[in-house]
Amino acid sequence: MVLAFVREENEQYGFIEVDQDGLWKKVIGELFEDFILFFAPKLHTQVDFSIAPEFLDKELFQEVTDRKKGRRFADQLAKVRLKNGEEKWILVHIEVQSTNETEFPERMFQYFYRIYDRYQEKIIAIAVHTSPAKSNALEHFEYDYFGTTLHYSYTNYRTEDYPDEELERSDKLFSKIVLAAKGLHQTKDKEHQRYLFKSKLMRAIVRNKDYSRTAVQAVFHFIDYLLQLSEEYTKQLSEEIRPMIREETELMELYNKENAPPTIMNAFDLEFEKGLEKGVEKGLERGLEQGLEKGKIVGKMIERHAIAQKLILEKLPLEMVSTATGLTLEEVKEIQEKLN
Repeated sequence: MVLAFVREENEQYGFIEVDQDGLWKKVIGELFEDFILFFAPKLHTQVDFSIAPEFLDKELFQEVTDRKKGRRFADQLAKVRLKNGEEKWILVHIEVQSTNETEFPERMFQYFYRIYDRYQEKIIAIAVHTSPAKSNALEHFEYDYFGTTLHYSYTNYRTEDYPDEELERSDKLFSKIVLAAKGLHQTKDKEHQRYLFKSKLMRAIVRNKDYSRTAVQAVFHFIDYLLQLSEEYTKQLSEEIRPMIREETELMELYNKENAPPTIMNAFDLEFEKGLEKGVEKGLERGLEQGLEKGKIVGKMIERHAIAQKLILEKLPLEMVSTATGLTLEEVKEIQEKLN
């Protein structure tokens, strides 16, 4: 069993509050193997990841979290199979909290002994600190009282200890997650710098053909919501990466308007607008029907009613709208009435 704590400082960055807790939980669940590969490479060599991890019911360790009322928790409890055939549990506990908490080592120990006492599983404890501030928390817990002594230590990591250059060169996908976590603090109150950082990071990820497109989707979700930008900068970034994303057919098919993060969603909208503008222009030159067919770059993602609305707003005759979209004249008139 692996007990991993990811420590975060929950802050506001000029927009909505960043749900780092939820983002970390989601990305670790989706990139579980990459998380283990980055932070516990020796363990990774022993796990048979050809068998998908089975994520277990959180109620198995509810008694542990119940004692911390008022705090938010995100947990991932997975059962994996080792290459020797044994089954093991891996518990990833993600905690969003303030820095410089001196009680942290004691709570690390409390989680250890409660889980060990209940499940009798061997535990590898990992603490990951993402705040740039130097924590006063020790890397071990000690108890000494009238001859009764205890020393409990665990592996401790800080994202700030990984140089940016090393993370940029690394082929490990989770290195980009760590790089984004560092960038969150480095670009605080520096939106243009964040825009440049985010653009460079997303470009590097999508250009790496060794990363599966499903994994890229998970990383993009984490980066896009963690490194928030204003609407203006989001649209600018969408325009910038739109040609690159458009070529990623497999990646585009993974998204829809319900699950796409802001930058990708805007890229969808820009693609539609560009296609429609091109279609109208060609239609005026060569005939509306032919122009619209060439303009529908992502026609499978839009409905005929949406096209009709755009054309009506362009003041085109209703008969031409009917011909171009395949809708009846009565349907087109009904859409016009709703727009009015």
